[in-house]
Amino acid sequence: MKHVLYIGWIGYNNLGDELMFECFKEQFYQLGNDYKLDLVNNEKRYLDNAPLQAYDLIVLGGGSILSGADHPIQNYIIETLYQALQLNKKIMIWGSGIDWVPKSYLTDNSNIDFLTNQTKLFREKLNTVFHESVWTGVRGPLTKQLLNQAGVKKEVVISGDPAFLLPDKTDKEQLASPFHQDDKVIGVNWGTSFHNIYGRNEISLENQFAEALNQLIAKDYKIYFYVMWHADVEHTKRLAAKLHDDASWHIDNTVYPAEPFMSLLKHFDFTINFKLHANYLSLAAGVPFIALGYRFKIFDFVRSVHLEEFAIATDDTNLVPQIISLEKKITNNRSEIMKTMDKQRQAYRSKLIEPFEQGLYI
Repeated sequence: MKHVLYIGWIGYNNLGDELMFECFKEQFYQLGNDYKLDLVNNEKRYLDNAPLQAYDLIVLGGGSILSGADHPIQNYIIETLYQALQLNKKIMIWGSGIDWVPKSYLTDNSNIDFLTNQTKLFREKLNTVFHESVWTGVRGPLTKQLLNQAGVKKEVVISGDPAFLLPDKTDKEQLASPFHQDDKVIGVNWGTSFHNIYGRNEISLENQFAEALNQLIAKDYKIYFYVMWHADVEHTKRLAAKLHDDASWHIDNTVYPAEPFMSLLKHFDFTINFKLHANYLSLAAGVPFIALGYRFKIFDFVRSVHLEEFAIATDDTNLVPQIISLEKKITNNRSEIMKTMDKQRQAYRSKLIEPFEQGLYI
């Protein structure tokens, strides 16, 4: 019996993190009864008590494994993986990424060191972890580039996010809203990151976003709000209250599992999303999206699928006209955009299942 431990941010009913673990489990259970899976939350208080010695393989799942200078926390997850190696355990990195990197990296990345606040010893441990990992997949090209600049020598795979494994065939379920089936509807995900966004001001962003939505409503669109996390509901209600026509919007405060969520998305002409995995789910459902680039991980995602133009930084003073412009681009180029999304999704699906095809290398 091979014992595997999965590390992820689980237990808070956040759809994005929960679905990454669900995607891992779906692939894992196809390996058969010779494999046993356990889970540990990636917060330090849980990792410190994880019995690493009991496992054959420790898997770092999807999510943000490292932080940049904008959020100089101790990167204890790497410390945990390093400790596992000292116990002669195998480790694997599956669809993880980097976040909290300064926005300046997006335009001038030649001299950015996202490990500014880390010691030489930590850098050595980081290199050891990546060098010894039996399979290393990171979610985007910006993560890979930062790792290379930090001195990671081993070639890593850009595997995309585990959400690429979501099934592409889902039924279009009934839309529980006051809208008519012939209405043009935009799916909108809103929420909070507690001002930890580019620009540091969610209220200013919210006001601009409300103006953009009012302009889209004036173009005969309806707005269907959905959430990825229960903590986002009150913030969504506040945004909706700033829209001029009460009959033009609807809030769905249910945090759906992934597949019902994708069925919901199929009703929309396109989506505009705050949270990262709302964009992944929109892509998986074959629905064009506009991503509100609130942190580094959003840009890592859009770069990975060659749809960079569909992300708008949350500190962009031209956010309103950019959203209106992208609505026109989606309307006029929908078929081409959908082909790009499907091509990228299929490519990443094949990469993400590689380690399972090899029995997780244990």
